[in-house]
Order: sequence, then structure tokens, then C-alpha cells
Amino acid sequence: MDRMSNEHNHHHHHSHSHGHHHHHSHGAVIGRMRFAFVLNLGFALVELVGGYLTNSVAIMSDALHDFGDAMAMVIAIIMEKLSHKSSDAKFSYGYRRFSVLGAVITGVILIAGSIFILIEAVPRLINPQQPHANGMLLLAILGVTINGLAALRVSKGTSLNERMLMWHMIEDVMGWVLVLIGALVMKFWDLPQIDAGLAIALSLWIMFNVFKNLRESAKVFLMASPSGASVEAVVEDIRKVANVVDVHHAHLWSLDGENHVFTAHVVLKQEASLSEMQTVKNEVKKRMKSFGIIEATVETEIQGVSCLDPQHS
Repeated sequence: MDRMSNEHNHHHHHSHSHGHHHHHSHGAVIGRMRFAFVLNLGFALVELVGGYLTNSVAIMSDALHDFGDAMAMVIAIIMEKLSHKSSDAKFSYGYRRFSVLGAVITGVILIAGSIFILIEAVPRLINPQQPHANGMLLLAILGVTINGLAALRVSKGTSLNERMLMWHMIEDVMGWVLVLIGALVMKFWDLPQIDAGLAIALSLWIMFNVFKNLRESAKVFLMASPSGASVEAVVEDIRKVANVVDVHHAHLWSLDGENHVFTAHVVLKQEASLSEMQTVKNEVKKRMKSFGIIEATVETEIQGVSCLDPQHS
């Protein structure tokens, strides 16, 4: 069995950096984020002035929200940059999870901003003030165009961090569509309450979507099985490999919501030779790719030999 355990260990001097050359290039991710940040910050300044001049709480709240977005994007860009560092002695799996941390911080900022907007908008619903509908219309058209452009760029990303940023952009586009409709209504009818109503509706919609993304991020941190793959499905696939009798101690978790890690003990037939063990190991690792697993640690055991590791019941 010593030779077998040596065989199990001989692969493991490598660092985990192989998982960090991803299908989407690091530069492209950062480029998309920077583009979205510049657009967002620039437009937030325009909104702040425009909201003040048009006396619109919906536009002012959107300006505040955009500043929150811009701040969140800076954090997201820093975290995304960190997440592409290769593994070292401190973080042996690399820094992928910093991207998820960026998504969490971004989400918290968005929720805080939304709560602030609700506090501002509710009194305006009771004591409405008439905003300038024409100015709101112009800003809304500009808002849909600029935020639509930013959303389009960020939508090419697949990481949790980029997906959270995409929600920032999409909610901005949706927000401006609502402002556009509201401004048109207020242009023809005396209904100033629409302005505050829009601000409240936007805030609640944002919070709903951010909570969904935060739940995904929390799952990654709590090492839950990733959404796209289950331990049961992976184990079932391994059992199809020739000479495999059983699989136990199977653990599957995600580094960042996209790239997963898997470990398992694979029990082989009693008469399995060393070369057959190696064949099983190679076949298992090959099959793991289809589940988004970038690294699989497989320990082979012979049927009838007791396992010393504890069960995580």
C-alpha cells in the first residue's frame, strides 16, 4: 500500500496555478469593468446636477445610486485584479475567491444606497413636489443610452463579480426607462407623486436582485456544492469507470462560482493492479472537466481495506 499512497501523492508537488489561466482573459475583464466605471462616474456627476435642477428625487436617487455603483466598481476592479494572482504559500488555491468578496461588498453598498433612497422618497410620496418633466425626459434618454452601452460591455463577463456589476448596469437602464415613462406622464398630467413612486419602486427592485446575487456569493463562501454541478451527479459518473466498485468521501466546492474543486476516495476491485489504478485516476480526472471542475484529487483504495478518514455527517 505504500507504493500506492506514493502514487497518490506524486502529483501533488504542483502549485494550483493551473486553474488560473481561464477562457476569459484577465485583461478583458478589467477592461470591461474600467469602461463601465468611467461611464458610470461621469454620468453620476451629470445626474447630480440634473436632479438638482429638475427637482426630481427619482433622478437624485439614481445619481446617489450611480455614485454607489462607481465606488463598488473600484472595489470590484481591485478584487478582480487580486483574484488573478497565482497561488502562493498564503493562498494555496490562488486568489479566485477575492472576486466573490468583491461581489459581496458591491452588493452591500447597493443595499445601503437603496435603503437611503427609500428613506428620502417615502416622505415625498406624502408631500409631493413638482419636478421639471422636460429636463427629466432629456436626462432619461441620455441615461438609457449611456447605461445601456455599459451594460452591453459588462454582459460579456461570466464571473460573479462581473455578474453583480452587470446587475448594476441593468438596473440603471431599467431605472431610466421608468424615469422616461414617469416624465412623459408628468409632462401631460399633474401627478408629482410619480417621481417618488419611481424612486421607491427602483430601490425595491434593486434590493430584490442584489439579495439573489448575494445568496450565490454566500454559497461560494460556505463551500456549498456549485449550482451547475452536484456531488451525486459527479459520483454517479465516476461509478461508470471500469474497475470502480464504490466512491466515498466525495466533496465538491467552488473557488469563485465558475471554477470548482473535487476530492474523493475511489474504491477499486480487489484484484486491481497499480497500472489499472492510474488508468482509473486519469479517466476520473478527464470526466471532471465537463462539470467545471478544474482540479480533482482522487485517492484510490482497494475493496475490503478500511478507510481511516472521518465521515462528515
